[in-house]
Amino acid sequence: MRKKIAFTSILIGILFFLNSSQYLSWFYILDQCNDGNYVDFIGQFLGKIFQALGILLFCGYAYFVKEKPSKIIEFSILIAVNFLLTVVTIIPQFRDGIELTGLLMNIAIGLLYAWYVAIIVDIVDKNNYGLTFGAGIALSCVFSYILYFFDKDYSFITSIQCLYLYALISIGATVLYVLTLHSYINTTRLVEQSSTYKVTSPFGKNYILIIFSALLFASIVNGLGFFQPSSDISSFHISVEAMRLFYTLSLVIAGILNDKRRGLGFILCLVALSFAFALPIMHDNTTGVYVTWVLAYVFIGFISVCRTVIFLDIAKENDKYYLASIGLFIGRVGEPIGMQFRFLLANNNALLLVVISILFAVTIVLFAIPFTQFYGVNTRSNEEIDYHGVFIDKYQLSSREVQILDELLSGNANKEIAANLYITESTVKFHVKNLMKKTNCKNRNELIKLYNTENRLNK
Repeated sequence: MRKKIAFTSILIGILFFLNSSQYLSWFYILDQCNDGNYVDFIGQFLGKIFQALGILLFCGYAYFVKEKPSKIIEFSILIAVNFLLTVVTIIPQFRDGIELTGLLMNIAIGLLYAWYVAIIVDIVDKNNYGLTFGAGIALSCVFSYILYFFDKDYSFITSIQCLYLYALISIGATVLYVLTLHSYINTTRLVEQSSTYKVTSPFGKNYILIIFSALLFASIVNGLGFFQPSSDISSFHISVEAMRLFYTLSLVIAGILNDKRRGLGFILCLVALSFAFALPIMHDNTTGVYVTWVLAYVFIGFISVCRTVIFLDIAKENDKYYLASIGLFIGRVGEPIGMQFRFLLANNNALLLVVISILFAVTIVLFAIPFTQFYGVNTRSNEEIDYHGVFIDKYQLSSREVQILDELLSGNANKEIAANLYITESTVKFHVKNLMKKTNCKNRNELIKLYNTENRLNK
């Protein structure tokens, strides 16, 4: 398991470093020959929106193809297209159209973001989603700071020479992806479902919509509270890359705590949002701005990890792979919206604080619904405890694995299970194998014995 987490985290770290560096190359080239407001609108607003579009394209691909996008050829083509768009964006001769080429590059970046985060569902157990994602993004932040340490004036990252680095990373990432695919990813097609059969899950459509709305509002508040215009960053001499070192620590801690208890991740996400009030208040205080930025980056990782992990959970529980990257999409849409509101209210801090307060209050209400439904403290008496549910939670079984378990407990053979659940026999064998692996059982009889023993012990 540790190797799986390490492999996946390193892959995410390298790819995220590649994509974030490509984005920064474009952003700083824009910044060299345009005023701050234009750069913020094109670079920070439209750039993130086009990344969201790329993520949405991935979700559409996963939805219509009904196959886990883990094939080497498709990934290699995407890496190649991403690199070619970066080349066209950075080469001086093409900089007259840098806005368009950069936005196209951001679509490719969004596709890659979604692709390599979604494979976490394939490789890692549910109780390690947070650590895998958090450690991966943290690793990319460390790489970014190393690059910044040797390139503090951004002369390298905006030069044509940086393309050699991006080419090397692209090749290395592809090789690592192939190794990861070969070692850990199960390329079995998604569960085949009859149109008359519906997978049961704790996350129904209404609750998914509520969670989506809660995280979207949280992201908007995040953008409103923490966004700093480029002109202000320059005047305060703030190093975004240096601040991201604090983000690194936050991501790892957030990942561990989210895996320990998802409800704790929700709470810490709200705690992080409370700092959104600080930056507007401290706007004219240099020391206050620095302290607020440090605190913001210490806590902001809880938001990033929470919104990603919750939709990885939803994708797993619903057997809907295309939902895995929706958390990323929310961040790429919500934060730019918050930034735009910040622009509109830049000269009216009092109104800005009122807007943040209203949105923060709505976020708390929306967060409370899924928290109490799925992550609250179990206050039932021993007589009311669902021991079947205790077993399911302990071994982190997906909704489909629960159905297979129920069929096995009823003594049904693979052929009968396939007929009862409207799936193929090979799919049944795949899920039975996963059940044995998660419960560390060698055969069905041992699994049934384990289930009955644990139920007696819990009672």
